[in-house]
Amino acid sequence: MTIDELTSKNIKTLADFELLSNRGRQEGLFFVPDTISNIVADLANISNPKNAIVLNSNYGEISSKLTEIESLVSIDINANNIELSKYLNPKLTFINSDPLSYSLSDKFDFVVTFPPLGQRLEIDGRRTSSEILYIEKALELLNENGYAIFILSSNFLTATIYTEQRNIILNKFGLSKIISLPQGTIRHTGVELSILVLSKFNTSKTDYYTYTNGFKINTAKPNFSVSKDELKERWDFNFHNPKNQSYQEQLNENETKKIGDLVEICLGIPFNQDERKATGNYKILSPRNILNGFLEETESDNFVEKDSLNTREQKAILKNGDILFPRFNREKVSIYVHNSDDNKFIANQHIVILRGKNAEYVATYLNTDSGLNLFNQQIKRHARGVALPTISIQDLTNIQIPILPIADLEYASKSKLEKLSYDQLLEIKEKYDLLKTKYSSLKKEKVVSPHEEQLQSMQNTLQQVLANQQEHTEKLTIIESKIDDIKTVILNLSVDFKEIQNLPREIEDKISRLNQKLEEQISNLHFEQKQIDTYIKEIKNWFDYYDLLESKSQKYLPEAEYIFDQISKLDNPDYSPFILQYCRALENELLIKIFRAYVQSLINRNIDFEKQFAWDLGKKDSGKQNDENTFRLSKHIQKCLTKNNEEWFFELGSMEVNLRYLTGRTIEKSPLLQDLKEFVLDRFEKELLNIEYLDEIKTIIRDYRNQSAHPNLMDTEKATTFHKQMKECLINLMENYKTK
Repeated sequence: MTIDELTSKNIKTLADFELLSNRGRQEGLFFVPDTISNIVADLANISNPKNAIVLNSNYGEISSKLTEIESLVSIDINANNIELSKYLNPKLTFINSDPLSYSLSDKFDFVVTFPPLGQRLEIDGRRTSSEILYIEKALELLNENGYAIFILSSNFLTATIYTEQRNIILNKFGLSKIISLPQGTIRHTGVELSILVLSKFNTSKTDYYTYTNGFKINTAKPNFSVSKDELKERWDFNFHNPKNQSYQEQLNENETKKIGDLVEICLGIPFNQDERKATGNYKILSPRNILNGFLEETESDNFVEKDSLNTREQKAILKNGDILFPRFNREKVSIYVHNSDDNKFIANQHIVILRGKNAEYVATYLNTDSGLNLFNQQIKRHARGVALPTISIQDLTNIQIPILPIADLEYASKSKLEKLSYDQLLEIKEKYDLLKTKYSSLKKEKVVSPHEEQLQSMQNTLQQVLANQQEHTEKLTIIESKIDDIKTVILNLSVDFKEIQNLPREIEDKISRLNQKLEEQISNLHFEQKQIDTYIKEIKNWFDYYDLLESKSQKYLPEAEYIFDQISKLDNPDYSPFILQYCRALENELLIKIFRAYVQSLINRNIDFEKQFAWDLGKKDSGKQNDENTFRLSKHIQKCLTKNNEEWFFELGSMEVNLRYLTGRTIEKSPLLQDLKEFVLDRFEKELLNIEYLDEIKTIIRDYRNQSAHPNLMDTEKATTFHKQMKECLINLMENYKTK
């Protein structure tokens, strides 16, 4: 849009321009609505600043509301935006420059920024989230008594990639207000926004507000306030709303266990349209089939015809005693307990299944009004998102369930019993006898409990451990003799890593050498299958999709866990080998399931590469490529097509970048990106290409994988944090994988 175009349409004011921008998305205009501008103006009136700066000023929407400020600076990188701003706001001063690199000696009483959302920008040689860069710049420009106003996606309040920035704000600044804006505040988008008010002076609490019609920050009372100490995990309104925490007193009155410790949690399977049939050997269940605690079959239900099932599909087949409930929109929704062994129903991806020997106890609890209410309150609090509140598997695992007052329940774990001495095991056996008495007493009081079967299982496990105690003692000497050999290999690996880390080479060159050393030293460990099986079992406890991994990935994960345990025994341990081995699994999954598979698909489809993707390979009249990024990708794929498939290699960082290209504007012109995106979405759910997930991968690459190639010590704290983030990353990847 140009000034001449505005003049031809008789548009002279911001108000007229807003009407134009609201006519439809075809105009290609982004306009900051008065909802946001007026709140910022009211915040300025409260603080009464003498000077202010607006970073990323767009068309001057916010700046036009700050005319009472004596000295106002408005900066935007887009030259056309600046020209339009000057035309629409002739009395204000606008500067065309990159806000992130513009040099200013002054500090400001009032700093406002509405950064471009979800972008990765390069500054000082590093590519970083646009939100993080703008926040850093805004805080840098803030004077000692000033206020900073951030308009951000509400994802900033909860996403793990912003944890460091949230902690910096809490520790070094004051977070005085968070104002939640309704979805749709920015027209034609579903982005949820929040306005954050910060200062350089410390604040002991944060006031939370929700925007409603007629909202005025100078007169509005906060919905609630949260102390600084309570904001370390997440900042979202829903999580901290006292109405969503009333259940905590009830939980505090009882001994509780995490539901993930009581039962196995499974997700159903996604089925595409081609798989859904009018008849078949399995009926597909969706949330609409669960109504008021009953299974409601309808004539419109779909079926799937499958002769053989993979592991994940087998888990989605309903079994007797399974507990089912919808993953989304859980507001006063009851559960359904399946009571048949006919194996004719399979759950879709929007259904959660709880099963296991303790499922009976969980079902008994959830079938009470108070139990179901308490369960729903916890899920509502931990759900993320407004349009479609969703509970993640990790958050669901941590939901608390009150348990009956039965002592020593933890000794149902065989692994814990195996750590005890023979005499200690005999003491536990005596306690089990008392436990039986307590259980009988509860039965006399007509307390319904599933623990009879559990108690029998605990006794059987104890007896087995006692019988194996002698065998364990005999094996101890053999095990100890192997420890010295293992320690030597790990020490050699640490020395090799240090030598490579100190080399003056590029990161990817060093990572390649480090991976080679990993292979060499790991081959010297001579794993016993029993060791590997133990680690695989532990991995399967948190990762339901292990059997869907590629064969090399199935090898890398247990090896990484073993390396972690061995490195932890060293003095001043550096966990770089553990981190790199885990990253190899993620890299291998993306390589095999997406990029090598895509190259193979080009061969299978007999694609004339140069003809089909002429635009990506082509150049402009100026001699420059049509797009440097897609040109680079297309040339790399061309090289792959001339090689053996084992030589088709894409490095982890480049795969993340190429997937990110599928979310940008270049795809509108690039036949290659369009074809690749269609291929990816045929194999994965669209959530794989969410910016938030790609940011998770980027964080792992930048903060852990690449750092492992430097001499920096990757200590226990960093390794533990990485482990948690990588688990979530792998789970998210495989949750979105469409098994066929």
